[in-house]
Amino acid sequence: MHLCAQCEATHDAELRAAAHERRYPSSAAAAAPAPSEPSPPSPPQPLFSSHAGSHGRLPLIQRAAAVVLEKQGLPRGVIAQQAGTSLPSVRRWVSRFEQTGSLADEQRSGRPRMTDEALDTAIVGASHVDPFATPRQLKRKLELADVSARTIDRRLIEAGLPGRVARHVFQLTDDHKRQRLSFAHGYERWTEDDWRRVLFADIKTFEGVGHSGQVWVRRPVGEASNETYSVPHKPHPISVPAWGCFSAHGPGYMAMFEGSLDAAGLRDIFRDYLLPAVKEHFGEAADWWLLHDNDPGRHKSQVLRIFMHNNYIRPLDFPPYSPDLNPIENVWREMDLRMASTRADAKAELEALVTKTWGDIEPTYCSKLALSMPKRIAQVIERKGAYTDY
Repeated sequence: MHLCAQCEATHDAELRAAAHERRYPSSAAAAAPAPSEPSPPSPPQPLFSSHAGSHGRLPLIQRAAAVVLEKQGLPRGVIAQQAGTSLPSVRRWVSRFEQTGSLADEQRSGRPRMTDEALDTAIVGASHVDPFATPRQLKRKLELADVSARTIDRRLIEAGLPGRVARHVFQLTDDHKRQRLSFAHGYERWTEDDWRRVLFADIKTFEGVGHSGQVWVRRPVGEASNETYSVPHKPHPISVPAWGCFSAHGPGYMAMFEGSLDAAGLRDIFRDYLLPAVKEHFGEAADWWLLHDNDPGRHKSQVLRIFMHNNYIRPLDFPPYSPDLNPIENVWREMDLRMASTRADAKAELEALVTKTWGDIEPTYCSKLALSMPKRIAQVIERKGAYTDY
């Protein structure tokens, strides 16, 4: 096609301008953002919670999901994410299905299971009937000649019945339960603020080396008589009786004493330790209450009642045989646990250990115990006066 001279000149100018623009783009064009590409779609949510890293067997439904997703042509990394397992597990079950057409567990080496489902049910049922029966006793009761006591123990653990040390509790009578219910109903409307104004007190005897009781030891076979693996028995094992108190504000004061504590001795402790703790925790002329056991030999004696009346000490009407309703029992138990790793074999050493352990009790722990009273009371009412879980 032929162009006139003017048209040809115009055409050449447009070509030169286009070439220049390609080599030297204008600032506006350079500043313009490149057209954005559509973002890739987010991966779908996994079909199952992750089982990767678990030592248990992969559930059958997740094995089947891995095989189905493989048949659909998905990448194995996506399959692992969707099936909630690891990439090696996907490879294993896909390969096993291709080779055998089965997703069942492979036959494992080792001793076969000695009990079937019916026997497992019988073992668990017998334990429910007599929860204090040991595995050896269950073995004899069920006449399981070919099943070991250890196997029976494992079956009970599998059923959620592990062995535990039973608590020693007083058997409550109907009258005791009525008194506990009366106490609970009397204070069920108390709030946490009310219990913040209560001082909890009690007596505890701490024991040192030489006291009887079960002590576990790891020893070689045939070394039962070796003194290295024996607990030394003392004719007069050491012990330290102590009185202590605490509130939601933290631990109060502790007093150690000799021998048994009579009413006059408790009055002196109240004067020298309880009243200073009240002043420190609640302030002068505070509105507060005392929760302690009502041992008639001490707490209801005239000498102590007169002292408490003259010093505005108001005790709560605490029911007998109710350690679960005095949170200081939890403090004593916590102290025993903390002192268990230290074997005090002299009285001065045991006293120093008790003093240090008491001083290490955290105020936050005391607050937690004091403010648990509404829950304890609610549980007493729910259980019609029976013991709580505390």
